[in-house]
Amino acid sequence: MTLDQTLNQSIGEQLRAEELSLRATTPPSEVPGYRMERLLGQGAFGQVWIATNLNTGRTVAIKFYLHRSGVNWSLLTREVKNLVSMAGNRAIVQVLEVGWDAIPPYYVMEYLEHGSLDELIRSQGSLPIPRSVELFSEIASGLNHSHGKGVLHCDLKPANVLLGPDMEPRIADFGQSRLTDEQTPSLGTLFYMAPEQADLNAVPDARWDVYALGSILYCMLVGEPPYRTPEVVESLDRAVQLQERLKSYREAIAASPFPRAHYRVRGMDSWLSSIIDRCIAKRPEDRFANVQQVLVALERRRVARLRRPLMLLGIFGPMLLLAIMGLFYWRAVTVAENDLSNELREGVLQSNFFAAQAAAGTLESEITGLFRLIEEESRRSTLEELFMDCVDQAGIELLKSLATEQAAPSDGKASLQQIPARNQLDIYLKDRLELIRTRGSAAAKSTKFDSLFVMDRFGTILASAFANEPAITLVGENFAYRSYFSGQTQDLPPPTPRRNISRTQASHLSVPFLSAATNRWKIAVSTPISFKAPEDEDRVIEGVMVLTINVGDLDLLHTFSYQPNGKRSEDGPSPGQFTGFAVLIDGHEGDREGTILQHPFFSEMGSAPPQESNLRFQIDPGMLKRLKDTGTYRYGTYRYMDPIAKDPRGSRYSGEWIAAMERVEVSRRSLDDFERRQSTSLLLLIQVPASSITGPVAVMSQKLSGLFLVAVLALLTAIVALWLFVLRYMRLPDSFAEAARAVSDASEVRSGSGSGLDAVQNPVR
Repeated sequence: MTLDQTLNQSIGEQLRAEELSLRATTPPSEVPGYRMERLLGQGAFGQVWIATNLNTGRTVAIKFYLHRSGVNWSLLTREVKNLVSMAGNRAIVQVLEVGWDAIPPYYVMEYLEHGSLDELIRSQGSLPIPRSVELFSEIASGLNHSHGKGVLHCDLKPANVLLGPDMEPRIADFGQSRLTDEQTPSLGTLFYMAPEQADLNAVPDARWDVYALGSILYCMLVGEPPYRTPEVVESLDRAVQLQERLKSYREAIAASPFPRAHYRVRGMDSWLSSIIDRCIAKRPEDRFANVQQVLVALERRRVARLRRPLMLLGIFGPMLLLAIMGLFYWRAVTVAENDLSNELREGVLQSNFFAAQAAAGTLESEITGLFRLIEEESRRSTLEELFMDCVDQAGIELLKSLATEQAAPSDGKASLQQIPARNQLDIYLKDRLELIRTRGSAAAKSTKFDSLFVMDRFGTILASAFANEPAITLVGENFAYRSYFSGQTQDLPPPTPRRNISRTQASHLSVPFLSAATNRWKIAVSTPISFKAPEDEDRVIEGVMVLTINVGDLDLLHTFSYQPNGKRSEDGPSPGQFTGFAVLIDGHEGDREGTILQHPFFSEMGSAPPQESNLRFQIDPGMLKRLKDTGTYRYGTYRYMDPIAKDPRGSRYSGEWIAAMERVEVSRRSLDDFERRQSTSLLLLIQVPASSITGPVAVMSQKLSGLFLVAVLALLTAIVALWLFVLRYMRLPDSFAEAARAVSDASEVRSGSGSGLDAVQNPVR
């Protein structure tokens, strides 16, 4: 709504004007040099006709004033003079010709066929931010030109902004305009008029146009001017008198919350929202002092937005480079760490091969010494005499009955146990076992022997001696199916008929077996007991002598520990930190293949686990295959998983191990006194914790990562310092005069006039 003191018509005059407009079919008069085309519009005081300049062919608009009565001709004259004085600026409607002396008076202005900005907003609801800012900037530039000429518009609104051929804005209707030195009040349009302007005693101020300018931008973005709500409109409608209406408008703005709808517009930035907020501030002192400062703020926003990609590049570019550097660093360190770890693992694995070979050789020497020991014992004349006396006194029939497939009668065992020669043989074996255990031999001086016994030709135990007396006696029990009797590579099924089992022909190392007396894993070395008949030069095998050892009592397994640098420690693995150690594994094919026979864990527990628990510690078939796939005699992997770790008490054996495995071979002497090498069912595994190798590499990697982090922090600090330096010296000028001069120069270039310079030299007060 426009409150205009220049237009005051009575009801009769309005009716007459309406009647005249309804009758208007021809132009009021002819204007020299122009051809009237059609009526564009009409109002209370005149008509606007579309015409064509006969010389240039340009389409123009001619405004005729048909009614002189009630018209303030001085104000209209000043409006036209103001428009003429601002001719040349493309953001202000151009007056081309004036005919005040004609009847009726008229003036010719450029024709803008696209209507007003108000019509555009009403048709689209709101405008996008880029288009709104573009229109706003051009309107502000034209208004700044007007202020530079000393003219305040005082009634700026979307309806007074017309759109040119290229949809560029043109400020029109300077009917309420005032000169900067005037003291006469001027009323604008509600919701575009500054609150202090709504006073009949107000003095014109450039900040009135600043408020209207901000309201136009707000309306373009939101679709409605600020503070326009149904409640405010209703309160204004209740006011009848002009003074009341103006007061109600001022009070409504003062009581209303500050508009925030523009903050919710998609794509809104802080620069633009700040410009709107300062333009439509309720208090004049909180607004921009003049339109020039609005243009400065727009220019600062434009420069800031131009710099934003560079600033983002300057911020995120180094971050991206750091990320790429970090990625390549991580990749390089990971590859280097893996390669170095693999090389170290391979080196340790090769060392383990040599250690396993050496340990297997030591164990072979120990077993070879046991062969010599048992062979010496089997050929003692006292043993031969006592053995033959025992066999003779027992008789062949009793011995055959004890070796039948069915369970031997208990009275047969009792009869055997009561034979005097057998008892003497028991005493002899006990003496020899004690002597061997206490004095030992050069080959096995520290091995702890468990038992010594002799068997007849059918596999029945005739006499025995134990280091620790078992709870049951084994005299009379038949163990022909054991490999230490048959000389086979594995035990035979117990039901195998005894007549189908032949006794060993040479010294032999048995497969591991669980002792029937102690339920512990054992191995045995055995050798034939043979005699030479007077009439025959060949020796005849009449029995077998067997020496058993608990697997955990082998000298090598008890003392061996290995360090990755190739040195051996005779003190065994320390409780808190592992070196390498040896593990004995059952290697004969079958269900028991891969079963752990001896492990440091068993010693830590104080005794060997029971049978069912011990069988549980078995190497996974896939892992065993990986260990054996390395070669015929060299088996190994650096990703070995110790089965002991499955036990809750064996958690210290968890993780990856570097393991190398070697099969144990022995030299066996046959009856012809030739020694032949023979593979056994024993596998010797040397394992070293992989962490002892990869740990130092991981520590090195952590140190490198720490250095890289320090480098990153130093680089970030340098980037921040450089940015502070750049922001310090690239800051926009704070001085209003400098900024205004820059914007004014730009405005002068855009408008093609010197109005921008005038605005700087004569700033609006």
